[in-house]
Amino acid sequence: MLHVQILIDHLRQHLGPSQFPNQLEAQYPEVLARIMHSWEQNQLDACFNDLLIQGQQKQAGFPKAIATEIFRLQVALDALPPQTADIWGHIPLFKADPDAKAILAKHGHNVTSKALHQAIEQRQYDLLPLFIRAGMPIEQRDEVGWTPVMHACFAGKLDIVLQLIELKANLHVKDRHGYTLLHWAALNGNTDLVSLFIGHQLNVQQASHKGMTPLMQAAAGGHLAVMQLIIQHCGVISINHQNAEGWTALHKATANQKFNAALWLVQHGANPYLHNQQGESACSLALKLNQLRLHEVLNEYADRQENRQETQAEWQLS
Repeated sequence: MLHVQILIDHLRQHLGPSQFPNQLEAQYPEVLARIMHSWEQNQLDACFNDLLIQGQQKQAGFPKAIATEIFRLQVALDALPPQTADIWGHIPLFKADPDAKAILAKHGHNVTSKALHQAIEQRQYDLLPLFIRAGMPIEQRDEVGWTPVMHACFAGKLDIVLQLIELKANLHVKDRHGYTLLHWAALNGNTDLVSLFIGHQLNVQQASHKGMTPLMQAAAGGHLAVMQLIIQHCGVISINHQNAEGWTALHKATANQKFNAALWLVQHGANPYLHNQQGESACSLALKLNQLRLHEVLNEYADRQENRQETQAEWQLS
């Protein structure tokens, strides 16, 4: 898996963001991994024949957009030499720490991806830096694209995250759905981690593949302190951002019955009348969920905003 991921990163750098098969990576990561493995083994023709020709005979085939990316990838890879062991030449050799290996062994773990994931499942987050010092790649990913620093972040382990930063963990990593470290820190209301990542220049407005932002994650959990941190660094311009389904941060707070978060958002300019793709506004959601006080407050602030805008318009005309 490590070699395949490095091959994918190598391909991304060669093709650039506009040509890289992003949808294939997001929706069919196992297919992209298979293609990259075939590229390394100089077996591309057989791989693409099975994917695009025999695959269509066996089943309906890939969606049109995915098939197009596969065809483009085939053309791009045909123009490149097969990738063998020499692509690892730019990667410095890492001297494994025998003491770290010994400590892992005492916990019943060897230095493998399976053991790493087992330690994570057992919530042994303090062992993550030891795996790296023992020789595990710092960017080792699991099946959903999470690296060790993402697991430590989601668990809220600031001390472990700091250790992984010292070991050169990539803080700009995204999982297969486009979520960043900031998304998960915001969802869990961890102000220390949010502040840390903002300090490392992570984009507070970064949207996932489906348009979810860290502010939406924080609003869904009702985490006011995190919401304030985010708005301090990006301003209120993004407060009415809508995801792929038309939901805003205010929709999320309302749907999860986070009254204080919803109130704070509308006080800072969130529009309670914006509709999602189901035709629901935050106001209608509040009524639907029998949050009558919230429904009243949202309408009240919406009326104030409307009156303020009308007054400003009249003043400009005069």
